[in-house]
Amino acid sequence: MLNINSNRSAGRAATVRMCVFAALIVLSLTVSGQAVAKVKVVATLADLAWIAEQVGGDDVEVSFLCKGHRDPHFLPAKPSLARKLKKADLLVYNGLELEIGWLPLLLDAARNPRIRPGQQGELNCALALGEGEILEVPVGEVDRSQGDIHPLGNPHYLLDPRKGIAVGRLMADRLARIDPAAADRYRSRAEHLAREIESRMEDWEAQVDSLAVKKVIVYHQHWEYLVEWLGLEILGVIENRPGISPAPRHVEGLIELGRLQGPVLVIAATWDHIEAAGRVAEKTGSALVVLPGSTYATEEAAGYLDMFEVICGKLETAEETAEETGAEGGS
Repeated sequence: MLNINSNRSAGRAATVRMCVFAALIVLSLTVSGQAVAKVKVVATLADLAWIAEQVGGDDVEVSFLCKGHRDPHFLPAKPSLARKLKKADLLVYNGLELEIGWLPLLLDAARNPRIRPGQQGELNCALALGEGEILEVPVGEVDRSQGDIHPLGNPHYLLDPRKGIAVGRLMADRLARIDPAAADRYRSRAEHLAREIESRMEDWEAQVDSLAVKKVIVYHQHWEYLVEWLGLEILGVIENRPGISPAPRHVEGLIELGRLQGPVLVIAATWDHIEAAGRVAEKTGSALVVLPGSTYATEEAAGYLDMFEVICGKLETAEETAEETGAEGGS
């Protein structure tokens, strides 16, 4: 005689086993998905993206908005950039209003609540700078007649590698809050990066310290942090009002100063008005040094550390030209 109850029990047991098996599969896929999920980091600048890659390692996916060869003051707020921000878990930006002309527009277009001001996914990297470390903070009233003045101070602090170390540690702390499971890895990588930068800095400093020519004329107020770190001296700025073409009288006065105090080096970034900087170099009998102002600004500047290798190497090479032409220019 057929045991109906026994068959029903066996059927129920089989059903339970199938449900448990299915649940285990779902749980396994979920855990696996969490294990491989990466924190999506969007950096405004190439320097910040490179640092984020070193600190984040395999735990992050990094992209950036402003290409290294572009002047970071001016970037079209394209929809494609807003789409990058829309997917971000963490936005890292330079701060000190460097990106003020385009980042707020992109944030509004992205509509990503995770990276809005005040949220865990928003990181102003200028917070890595200590008290008194921000250069050229304006005193008194600032208005547009003075050019594109940064009221919070000079924002180009990443041209001092010591600031790069501080930014790396700041990123590690924020990533640890967003992704606690990888906190130790983030902090370990940041310290490894710090040691690597510090070991390279000794060579860079020695390389520039050996230079006889220590006075420079810069096209834009982009190099103050670099100059302070390396112990150089800025005689003057060609673009005396940022973002506004220099007045001829100002340029002539700068040329005369360069002739009197030469030999000097004339420094410009790859995106500056190279022809104008070249005229000043020619009339002062000085060497023109066109430097990468950012990671990836040139093929040789293929990383943040490579950028400093290129900068220090070009300064050393240009000194020979400055010494050869300085006597003629000052005569």
